[in-house]
Amino acid sequence: MTATISHARLRVLFAFFAVASLLLSARLAYWQTVGRADLLSRATDQVHSDLIVAAQRGVIRDRNGAILATTVELRSLYAIPGLMTDRDGTDLKPRIASTLAPILGEKAEVLRAAFESGAEWLFVRRRLPEDIAARIAALHLAGLGFEMEPKRLYPNGAVGAQVLGFVNDDGVGQYGVEGRYAAELSGTPGRLVVARDPANRELALGLRTAVPATNGDDLWLTIDLAVQNAVERELAAVVEREKASGGAIVVLDPKDGAVLAIASSPTYDPARVGSADAEALRNRAISWTYEPGSTMKAITVAAALDKGVITPATSYQDVGYAVIGGRKLCNAQCKVYGPTTVTQILARSQNAGAVFVASKLGAADLNAYLKSFGFGQRTGVDLSAETGGIVRPLAEWYPVDLGTISFGQGLSITPLQLASAYAAIANGGTLYQPYVVASRRDADGEHRTAPVAVRRVISEETSATLVTMLTTTVDNGIANAAALKGYSVAGKTGTAQIPSDEGRYVDDAYISSFAGFVPAIDPRMVVVVVLEKPQSKLLGTVPVMNTFKAIATDALRYARVQPDRP
Repeated sequence: MTATISHARLRVLFAFFAVASLLLSARLAYWQTVGRADLLSRATDQVHSDLIVAAQRGVIRDRNGAILATTVELRSLYAIPGLMTDRDGTDLKPRIASTLAPILGEKAEVLRAAFESGAEWLFVRRRLPEDIAARIAALHLAGLGFEMEPKRLYPNGAVGAQVLGFVNDDGVGQYGVEGRYAAELSGTPGRLVVARDPANRELALGLRTAVPATNGDDLWLTIDLAVQNAVERELAAVVEREKASGGAIVVLDPKDGAVLAIASSPTYDPARVGSADAEALRNRAISWTYEPGSTMKAITVAAALDKGVITPATSYQDVGYAVIGGRKLCNAQCKVYGPTTVTQILARSQNAGAVFVASKLGAADLNAYLKSFGFGQRTGVDLSAETGGIVRPLAEWYPVDLGTISFGQGLSITPLQLASAYAAIANGGTLYQPYVVASRRDADGEHRTAPVAVRRVISEETSATLVTMLTTTVDNGIANAAALKGYSVAGKTGTAQIPSDEGRYVDDAYISSFAGFVPAIDPRMVVVVVLEKPQSKLLGTVPVMNTFKAIATDALRYARVQPDRP
């Protein structure tokens, strides 16, 4: 009996095959026309390798070309635990851990735990010193290998750490110049596309597309390494001698605001930043605020001289205190001086005298001059993490604030702000924006930083008058310990109480400071030294002035500045 297929079923089969043929033809037409580019791209991806070409990070140099930060390639040790066996399949992890431990200075059990953690691949130690890497490579241990990684190198160790910042393990700049100029230093990675055969071998005649990397810019700083060395040495010495909690030093060129040196204590080594605590990472010169004390008397006098409400010879009867806003504000130890000129107010650092001058000036003008000198706002220095300090709005001042602020209480500032203000006094009355990067150099050439004159804060006449008064303060007054043989020095000491969290002042703890410039006429540098909680307490300005003196002596000798006095 012969089986037959009905005509209806044949028609269904024919229709099915016809539709399938049409769909297949349409799909084929799509891939040959519209989808051709996508299909070709997918096929190309299977035989091409796309590699990122790292850019070289820029070099940082001091103003004379000395290298402060550069980059070298070092070997990083990695492990593939699954390959840590011998030919017989014996587990070698314990033996390898024991062999590596003394070389790396690590405990064997820590290494073994890492190898047995279940990870398919892990870094054992990144960026090894070359002698250590060579010792490990010579052992030919199973499951270990090396990968080249860039390592930021700081040839001068911890010197300049607060200015430079550091680069983390991911190659990202943190703090200081490394953080502020991260994009400029990093450059732009390149791209390399190469053709490979089915065995993943690069084809010598295959397609090759390259976008070259753009290396990072080199930076030349305003920092002078010789001055920076002297500043850090002297700061470390005075902090140790005085058992101080910390401190900061700033050295500026008053002519244009260039930063010659910045140091902060505690500090850290950028090559060992992992062991540094948070306080060591903070640059106290720009991110720590304090009540300045009597260094502000120079600003109060500058404002009153500039407004014409006093002269150096203006006098008052000092009775040891002044009453303002119903409050009694005393000189140190409430000492009575009798008839006193404004020049003597600075030379003796009389609080009552500062209140007398401020009362002549008025709260509105004092507030305006504080802001004009740059207090209560960031200086704009090209470093990361700067703070602006606090100068309260005039509407929030109580009557007594005119008195306390006149001698440096009731406001907070940074050491760099104080240095910038004294630079304006020193240079004839112009406030400059401090800066650290002198020039940036890329493939297009050198791009120099133009100094920024922010504003005129006092007249040249006021500046000259105040310089003479501050020189007298050093020659014959309370700041005599800052005097230098052969050079005129202008400056002012400061002793400030430390506010507590409860809104009072900490008992028997002070911040000692000195702000000055040398030579007093045509000055080459402004130096601000600030010390927190020196053991000398109220006498802490003496070691601070000695520190100023040591730094200025070294810097003047190094710069070959001729004496201006016999």
